[in-house]
Amino acid sequence: MGKIKKWYRSVPIWLAFFLFALAGLGASAFFANRVTGAKYYELVHMKEAASTVISGSFVELQKGEGYVKAGDTTAEDAPEVEYSLKPVENSYQYWAQLETALPQNVKVAYQYTMTQAKVAPFLIYAAGLLLAALLFWFTKLRKPLLMLESASKRIAENELDFPLDYQGRDEMARLCAAFERMRSALDENNRRMLRMIDEQHQLNDAYTHDLRTPIAVLKGYTDMLSRYMPAGRLPEGEVLDTVRTMAAQVERLERFVNSMNAAQRLGDVELHPEEATAEALTARIRETAEILGESRHIAVSVAAEGPEDTLKIDAGAVNQVFENLLGNALRFAASKVDVTVKTGGGRLVLRVADDGPGFTERELVTAANPYYSGNKGEADHFGLGLYICRTLCEKHGGSLTLTNEAGGGCVTAEFGEI
Repeated sequence: MGKIKKWYRSVPIWLAFFLFALAGLGASAFFANRVTGAKYYELVHMKEAASTVISGSFVELQKGEGYVKAGDTTAEDAPEVEYSLKPVENSYQYWAQLETALPQNVKVAYQYTMTQAKVAPFLIYAAGLLLAALLFWFTKLRKPLLMLESASKRIAENELDFPLDYQGRDEMARLCAAFERMRSALDENNRRMLRMIDEQHQLNDAYTHDLRTPIAVLKGYTDMLSRYMPAGRLPEGEVLDTVRTMAAQVERLERFVNSMNAAQRLGDVELHPEEATAEALTARIRETAEILGESRHIAVSVAAEGPEDTLKIDAGAVNQVFENLLGNALRFAASKVDVTVKTGGGRLVLRVADDGPGFTERELVTAANPYYSGNKGEADHFGLGLYICRTLCEKHGGSLTLTNEAGGGCVTAEFGEI
């Protein structure tokens, strides 16, 4: 039964409707013939039963090409013309006389049966086609249409976390599959929008938190200067130190504002895909690794895996992600950083592992959030590196994954073709 159901759902709608209509017409023809035959058989028996009551004198005599009734001929014509008897049952006059001679109740029954014999085939064909249409509706259309109606109501109520599963290969199955793709895309966009709103809230919280300290410092120094400088109670050297400290805080605020602008612009970044070979990407990554590794006096090794594919990606975005990942790894590495470039299946995977302390349990979850930094003592580090990497990877149809491996932390960035 399951195989038949699976086959039936693979039959195109037009073919299924044609088969149902053909079956309905065939069944209708069979029953129409049976009913019509039965009615005409009944009519014949009614005529035979009525003919026994009526006199059998109604005969026809054949004269040449014409027909004359008995009694219309004269004795003089008899020697000149040959006459022959014709069966009474086949003559129009006989049946006309028979119907006039029938009793009223028999005549009504006879006419009613004759009407049934004429109308019954049309009714049977109409009933057969209607039955075929109902079977087609209930077996082919009703279930997917109800599923689509229910899904549209749930989507209208902003409920997107449900599957729309209708197996088959006919037009309704393809329609349900297209509707499921739309629902999945809406769900993904809704999740992305909610995550963007949550990240915006995190950014706002980070702005408030990180701006509070330098503003408080500047306010304190400003109050001190305004209170003691007019009275000449501050030495010139202390005043200069205070001004230099205030200038440093102002510079920090300026860098922070620039980072805020960079974070805000991430949502508006447009990727520019271009064809690049895996060999060219690896060579560029190896060059960047050598430059950054030498500046930090840490050994960086780059290994390539996978076929020499040609990918359609934004090489600039990939390089920006790699620079951020390598910069973070060099900050925490003890002596070395291992980089793996893997291609295949139209995807690019960058794996950057260091031999540092690795991530804490909390950092594995929150390190990619904006303005998160494991070392709050670094004044120049605002914790945007991994957040930028994650955003660019997701825009590139990929992801960013943080793990701990033997000997240190590891970050894996995946990019898809665009």
